[in-house]
Amino acid sequence: MFCEYQNAIFYNDFRLAVGSKYDYTVSVAILEGLNEKQKKAVLKTDGPLLIVAGAGSGKTKTIAHRIAHLIEGGVAPEKILAVTFTNKAAGEMKERVHSLLKREHISQGSLGGPFMGTFHSLGVHMIRAHGSVLGIPKHFSIMDSEDSRKIIKELVEELGLDPDSFAPLRVKANISRLKNELISADEFARDADQSPYQNHLRDLYVAYEAKLQKIKGLDFDDLLLKNVMMLQKSDTVREYWQNKWSHIHIDEYQDTNRAQYTLSKILAQDSRNIAVVGDVDQAIYSWRGADWRNILQFEIDWRGAEIITLEENYRSTKRILEAANAVILNNTQRKEKTLYSQKGEGDALVLTVLEDEKQEAAFIVEYLKSLKREGVGFDEMAVLFRTNAQSRALEEGFIKRMVPYRLIAGVKFYERKEIKDLLAYLRYTLNKSDDVSLKRILNTPTRGIGKVLTLKYFGAKDYSNKESEKIKKFESIIEKIEKSINTKQPKDVLRTIMSEAGFNDYYKNNKFEEDRFENIKELLSVADKFDEEKPPLGIEKLLMEASLSTQDTEVENRDGSVTLLTAHAAKGLEFNVIIIAGMEEGLFPHSMSQDPQELEEERRLFYVALTRAKNKVLITLTRHRMLYGETSFNDPSRFLGEIPEHLITGADLSLDTEDYEEEKIQI
Repeated sequence: MFCEYQNAIFYNDFRLAVGSKYDYTVSVAILEGLNEKQKKAVLKTDGPLLIVAGAGSGKTKTIAHRIAHLIEGGVAPEKILAVTFTNKAAGEMKERVHSLLKREHISQGSLGGPFMGTFHSLGVHMIRAHGSVLGIPKHFSIMDSEDSRKIIKELVEELGLDPDSFAPLRVKANISRLKNELISADEFARDADQSPYQNHLRDLYVAYEAKLQKIKGLDFDDLLLKNVMMLQKSDTVREYWQNKWSHIHIDEYQDTNRAQYTLSKILAQDSRNIAVVGDVDQAIYSWRGADWRNILQFEIDWRGAEIITLEENYRSTKRILEAANAVILNNTQRKEKTLYSQKGEGDALVLTVLEDEKQEAAFIVEYLKSLKREGVGFDEMAVLFRTNAQSRALEEGFIKRMVPYRLIAGVKFYERKEIKDLLAYLRYTLNKSDDVSLKRILNTPTRGIGKVLTLKYFGAKDYSNKESEKIKKFESIIEKIEKSINTKQPKDVLRTIMSEAGFNDYYKNNKFEEDRFENIKELLSVADKFDEEKPPLGIEKLLMEASLSTQDTEVENRDGSVTLLTAHAAKGLEFNVIIIAGMEEGLFPHSMSQDPQELEEERRLFYVALTRAKNKVLITLTRHRMLYGETSFNDPSRFLGEIPEHLITGADLSLDTEDYEEEKIQI
C-alpha cells in the first residue's frame, strides 16, 4: 500500500526521500510512539526547521527520533550536532538516541557518535582543537564563578576601588553581560564616552582579561565569546567546523544569548540544515542574557524555514492546561499555539488566602501531608516560589511538622571545598600558569606553608633551608601527580593525589570531616566512567565535566522529600503536585519587573510554573507578609485574574493545624 507524505513515498516499512543529498530510509519503529506533528519534525531532514514545542510536548523525544532517523538514512553519526543548555538535558538526549539506535541495530559509527552536549561543552571541544589561533593553549583552565569572583576581588583591591560600589558579584555580572553580547575587553576599552563607573569597569575588565591570559584560563563566558572570535578570525577554522557537522540541532532556542545565537548561525551557514526547538512562552532568562527574540527572528535569518508546532501536552490535565493557556494569551510577544491534553479534565486548581507567611507554610505542609495519606509520594510534590527569600518561612514550616524536604539552593557537589581542592591539583599540574589553583593547593591539606612562605613562593623565593625543604616536598608531590596523569587512569590519579598530597591522613585523622572525606571518595566513582580513556584524556574530560557541571541546578535524587525551589529553577522539571506560593502583586509579578516587556516575562514564568504540574495545582497568597525585614500588604497577583473562574476552587479540606485560615479568593 502506498501513501504520499510531502515529497516522499512510503511503502510498507520504508520511506524513500526525493531530492535529498541522502537516500533516507526510515523504519516504522523509528516513528513508533510519535504523534503526527512529531513525525513531521522527524522526517523534515533538510533545510532550516523551527519546532515550536509547547511545555510537555515531547520535544526531547522528537529530537532523539530525528537524530536516529538521520543516522538510519545514511548521515554519518559524527556529522550530527545537538546542543542543549544543561548537562541533564544532554544526558537524557544521549540516552534516548543510543537506546533507539541499539534497539534498531543501527551503528553509531566508530568515531563516538553524534556530538550531544551543552553550549559550553561544545566551546571546550572546539577551543581545545583550534584555540591556538587566539593564543589559547590546549590545557587551559576553566574558571568557575567562585574563581572569577576571587580574581575580581583582588583586582578591586589592587586598583584601589570601593569594594561596596564594585562588589565582585556585580562586576562579574557586568563583564558576563558584555561577553555574552560579544563585546571583548579591547572593544569595551575603545568606547571613550563612558560614565565614571563604566571607566572603572573598563579598567577592571581589561585587568581581568590580562589576569586570565597570564594564568592561561578562560571563564564560562569565554567558552562562547572566544569560540565566536576564533571562527570569525580564521577562515580555515570556520570552514573546518562548518564541514564537521552537516545537521545541527539547538534546544531551548528561546534561551540563547547573542553569543550562542551567533555561534549557531556560523556553524549552520554552509549546510543550512539547522533545526531549532523552542517556545517563546517559556522564555524566562532575559536577566542572564537570553534573548527570546532570537526565536522570532528565525524565519528572517533562515529564509524558507519550515515551522512545526507541537501542541499536544503529555504531562498535564486539561484544566491545568486551560488555565495556563488563558494566562499566556495575555502576552503579545509570542507565537500562536494552544496546548491540549488527552489525559482527562483533572481537578480544579486550588486557590487559598492565608493570614501571613507562617500560616501559608503551615497550610502547605498540612495540604501535602493529606495528599501523602492518599498515596501521593513526597518526592512527587514541589513548592515553587518567586524569590529565594520566601524559602525561610517554608523551611520552618516543614521542619516544625517534620516533613522531609530538599531545598534546591545548596552547595553543589563540584562546588564543595574538598572537591575543588582535589581538582585544583589536577588543574595546576596540567597548567602550571594557573596561579588560582596553585594558591588553593600550596598549603592544602596543611603542610606548614604559611602566609609568609606563600608570599616568598610568588615573589623573591629567598627561602631558608627549612622553607626550601617544604617547597621541594610540594614540588615533588606535583611531579608524582604529573607522572600519574600521563600514565594512569583517572581513578588511580585521584588516589595518587589523596595519598601523596596528604588528603588520606588529614581526613582519616579528623573525625569532624567524615562527610568531606566521603565526598572525596564519591569523586572516585565519578572518575570511574572515564577510566576507558587513554591518559591523559580521561583526566581532561573529568575536569571539563566538573567545571561545566557547576552551572546545572541539581534536582535529582529526590529521596522521598518534597522539593522546594524557585520557579526559575523548576524549568524543565515535572511533578505530580505543584504548589505556587506567594502569588501576590509585587512578589509575583516582582515589584522590579513592571514595564510591559518585564511583565510579559513574569507572566511566562507563571506559565512555566503552572505547566510543571501533572495532576494538581495549589496556589497560595497571604494578606500580609514579612519579607526582607519589612511587613507588606499586597493585593492578589494580577495573573490570578487571568485564570477563568470555573477552573478554580477554594481549599475544601479540614486540615489538622492550628495556625492557618483559608478563604476562597474573590477574583
